[in-house]
Amino acid sequence: MTVTVRSHSFKRLIIGLSPGSTGQTTGMAADLARLLQLEMLGLFLDDTNLRNLAAIPFAREFRPFGGGWRPMSADKIEHELDVAARNAERAFAQVAGRLAARHQFEVLRGPIGEALAAHSQTNDIIMIVEPVSAGDRASQQFSWLTEAAFRSSAAVLLVPARIARNTGPVVAIATRPGDPSIRTAAGIASAAKEALVVVQAHEGEADDELLRELSVSGGLAIRVSRAGQAVLSNPDVRRNAMEQFFERLIVLSRTTAAHEFGPALVAARHVPVLMLAPEPKS
Repeated sequence: MTVTVRSHSFKRLIIGLSPGSTGQTTGMAADLARLLQLEMLGLFLDDTNLRNLAAIPFAREFRPFGGGWRPMSADKIEHELDVAARNAERAFAQVAGRLAARHQFEVLRGPIGEALAAHSQTNDIIMIVEPVSAGDRASQQFSWLTEAAFRSSAAVLLVPARIARNTGPVVAIATRPGDPSIRTAAGIASAAKEALVVVQAHEGEADDELLRELSVSGGLAIRVSRAGQAVLSNPDVRRNAMEQFFERLIVLSRTTAAHEFGPALVAARHVPVLMLAPEPKS
């Protein structure tokens, strides 16, 4: 049987926009959508939990730079969210309008988890960009967005606030023989005209036959690192295994352990990490 480097199965990139999102965030999403020929959906997440919180008597918010703790104003919160939504739509249209692919912008009001579940599918990628500000990273809305993305049936792309590099090989971290991350990473590497690196994070049987076929039929330059399972749990092993690659993107399957391992990779490598949706149970 001949194995070919098929194009990836993704159809759409969903980017969750919030009041703290920047034009750079949309630009990164647009670049990825262009590379992988994806449709692009910008969702401004107007979480009703924030509006409901502001309506509670005696609710307070902390204003830095001397503002201190002040009463929350429901009217003010509503106005600020409406302005932020208009600004986000304008910035999204300016960047996404330069794409050949279809793009769409929506404002979603409601709990973030329900909103993402209603709008995401198995062939989507939900892009989560780490905020630059430590305060925004610690915010409840960012936590809600991240948790909702991991509960969805879509793939999740974790993007650091500052990306170390935009060129280099695509790395697949295979936690078992035949891991779906290998084919997905191969398809992305082919589209990006980059090399493929496979980090074998399991013991036993390797994927030598599959990799030979991918190399021959897809014309990919492929490198294999047999790092073993320790790469998943030991930061020192992970650092030694990864620092030689200078990769632009890491792909891994979304397992229970990967929920911690994926963010750790983003923090250590400062490149986007694509976590594939769990395979449907037969």
